[in-house]
Amino acid sequence: MALADAGGLEKLSMRSLSDALGISTMAVYRYVPGKPELLDLIIDRAYSELPQETPSETSWEQRLERVARDEWDLYLAHPWMLGVSTYRAPLGPNGLRKFERDLSAVAGSGLSDLEMDLVVTSLSNFVRGAARFALAGRAAVLQTGETHPEWWGANAGVLQKMASPGDFPLASRIGTAAGSAYEGDARALTAFEFGLRRFIEGVKPLAAKHSR
Repeated sequence: MALADAGGLEKLSMRSLSDALGISTMAVYRYVPGKPELLDLIIDRAYSELPQETPSETSWEQRLERVARDEWDLYLAHPWMLGVSTYRAPLGPNGLRKFERDLSAVAGSGLSDLEMDLVVTSLSNFVRGAARFALAGRAAVLQTGETHPEWWGANAGVLQKMASPGDFPLASRIGTAAGSAYEGDARALTAFEFGLRRFIEGVKPLAAKHSR
């Protein structure tokens, strides 16, 4: 996991692992059949960093928010996780514990079992997408050496040549307002906060319907 944290998944291989351990590559294969299994192991290891206990917040809305924020923090700490498909999640103890904890957040909400699964799955998909957006912003700064305001300043002339405000009135007005309201990481964080609140608010009517 340290290798993936430092260089991303493209730098992680059986050879790089053997070099880091100071052993032969063939020796690594005595423990792990290949890179897919290695990824399963480090994903499950990463999940162990999530809180182990059930969220202690009083309401299911607060518990669901806590689950989302914990997963957001995990992805920002280990960006490589977003490069691994979770459609067929690794069947490790920590991954199963995460799923149990996620479901416990909406236990007692009135949702059916299938709806509970759909809610936590949809929430996880949202968090992954929001984290990917945030990390893309960070990567852009590193790759170009320019902050987001610097990049927009350098490209403002190109944008003006492409289209005048009269051509795209909504994009011009709202883009200017958004640019003034937040920049860089603040944009991604604002989008995450907004989306998380709307997601939870959207689940409330469904839970209330069952309760009635």
